[in-house]
Amino acid sequence: MNAVDITGLKYNYADGTEALNDINLKIERNKKTAILGSNGSGKTTLIYHLNGIFLPQQGQVTVMGFPLLKKNISKIRQQVGLLFDNPDNQLFSTTVFNDIAFGPRNLKLGEEEVLSRTFKAIQMVNIEGLKDKPPYNLSLGQKKKVAIAGLLAMEPEMLVCDEPFSGLDPYSTCQMVDILNDLSIKGATLILSTHDVNLAYTWADQVIIMKEGEILAAGEVELLTDRELMIQGYLEVPMLADIFEGTGFSPRSPEEAAGIIRSCMPVGKNKN
Repeated sequence: MNAVDITGLKYNYADGTEALNDINLKIERNKKTAILGSNGSGKTTLIYHLNGIFLPQQGQVTVMGFPLLKKNISKIRQQVGLLFDNPDNQLFSTTVFNDIAFGPRNLKLGEEEVLSRTFKAIQMVNIEGLKDKPPYNLSLGQKKKVAIAGLLAMEPEMLVCDEPFSGLDPYSTCQMVDILNDLSIKGATLILSTHDVNLAYTWADQVIIMKEGEILAAGEVELLTDRELMIQGYLEVPMLADIFEGTGFSPRSPEEAAGIIRSCMPVGKNKN
């Protein structure tokens, strides 16, 4: 069973703007999926259909085996965590600890289980030193970690992230990637939207490329090396793919690229 099945999905905003037009899509479980596209391509609108913020106006959406209907939203949200682009939209308690504990408490779990899940989530994202601080005093990167911890405390099977790296410095981005990779290793299904083609090329198992509310292509990461397709989607070919085009090599990370370069360099003579 797929994590997401979408057939004929259409969605228009109140002002008549067509946000999604006849979306047909399947997203596999236990995979890392990146949704790419320029501003206004429909990425966020699509993501908001994956945990019931938006309901289909036309078409059908099935998430983790449940049709996206009002009666199923509670069940879907227990299995699907959504990280907003702006973490301030989901942080509201007086302390980080209370923010993270809110979700489990809302599930009507016993207090012992709430505390266990909260401390576990705090450790997973390495924010033990922040647990007693008010969220509004934190940096953007710290807020995003707290927001993710709040979702992890719900123990979702699928995590959906809207531009999780936007506004982050390189160090915070690396930390966020490490958190997501750790979740993937543990079997979570991860879906994120991003403008960063380089990160998507390195990170994702599969990609979805959107333009003006439609899907241009969906499939393996190698789609990002299709120069004509990327131009059509107002995107750039990832830097590594661009550099190694025509060489017969296709490294997916800087480490792989460095290894290829070293292997191609002539062996120097030993100096006496």
